[in-house]
Amino acid sequence: MVTRPAAVACAVVAAAGALGACRPNLDETVALITGPTVLAVQLDPPEVDPSASPPTTVTLKTLFVGPAGDIDNAPIEWAFCNAREPLAELGPVNNACLQASGSQFVPIGTGIDVTDDAGVPVIACNQFGPDVPMPMMGQPPGRPVDPDSTGGYYQPERFIAPGNGADSIGIAEERIACGLSTATPDQVIQFGAEYHFNANPVVQSLSVVSSTGSAGPALVTDAMGQTNPVSAGQHITFEVAWPTCPLVDTCGDGVCGPDETPSANQTAGALMGNSGSNCPTPLATTCAADCAPTAKGCGGAERYLNLDLTSQCLVDARESIGVAWYATGGAFDDDRTGRTDTDTTTTSDNGWLAPSQAGVVELWVVLRDARGGAGWAEYKLDVQ
Repeated sequence: MVTRPAAVACAVVAAAGALGACRPNLDETVALITGPTVLAVQLDPPEVDPSASPPTTVTLKTLFVGPAGDIDNAPIEWAFCNAREPLAELGPVNNACLQASGSQFVPIGTGIDVTDDAGVPVIACNQFGPDVPMPMMGQPPGRPVDPDSTGGYYQPERFIAPGNGADSIGIAEERIACGLSTATPDQVIQFGAEYHFNANPVVQSLSVVSSTGSAGPALVTDAMGQTNPVSAGQHITFEVAWPTCPLVDTCGDGVCGPDETPSANQTAGALMGNSGSNCPTPLATTCAADCAPTAKGCGGAERYLNLDLTSQCLVDARESIGVAWYATGGAFDDDRTGRTDTDTTTTSDNGWLAPSQAGVVELWVVLRDARGGAGWAEYKLDVQ
């Protein structure tokens, strides 16, 4: 199953060389780690322009784990998949992208963290965006891809990860900046000036909520080399927090928002964007402190410019934040929590029942924003 927001679009278990299908095991607890598993993939940067010159270097960072914790060294094979979805085929990606090999793949590298200096294929906006698609042999003429609800398009990256007796084949997705599918010339100018690329979300802290409902001190992460004591059989409420992003743009606040541009020339162009229609007049301001030489992002629910398909106006939208919870033991109340795009709360709670036996439990919290960004943190819980 492929759903957004998610950095890992789908993961299937299949023997190398075989075609898998995205069919979840309904008898398996998603949040409980029982074998080698790709939990998330963070693409850095999470959004790129395929036509950039020189190409934007992309790094793929994999959260690959097992019952004993992080797997830091594994021969995960990565490749861009350039196969478009055929018109007659249902599903979010072409089934050919779930093959182990083929001419549709452009190799990226092998490992937990892989860097590709060549960048996203330049044909990405043709294959997966609003541009005229490349012809496919034996297929009728294609049509441009429709954007998702955030106005985004995505280039698939196929991975093959080692598993218990069989390889796991799955898809991650890089958001590609391809512009607007339908817009007036003035809207194109405004969008080019005020749309800022996505930034990955950041886990700011994980705390235990007290009986009074207040969050206690932040737990120490696994990166700090310490454990967090918990009582065996205890039911705990965790609260994960992420940074607060501005709801109103203010120059100098450290974030380049959708109503800010780096230069006066861009601001002047942006002020034309929704003119001559029933759309509200944009109020873009110049802010080199936040927007130059590159736009400064925010590690929480960012605001961004989007074309509302109903009104055909450019509007300020806001990301939702999804939270996925994983552990090597115990049981969560919910596998997934989060906040909608209209909920300005920057925390999300979830209950967890500690195992009845003593031991160390690894816990991972993964954040995903609506534009395809991902971030995570790991904690060791010492069950006593």
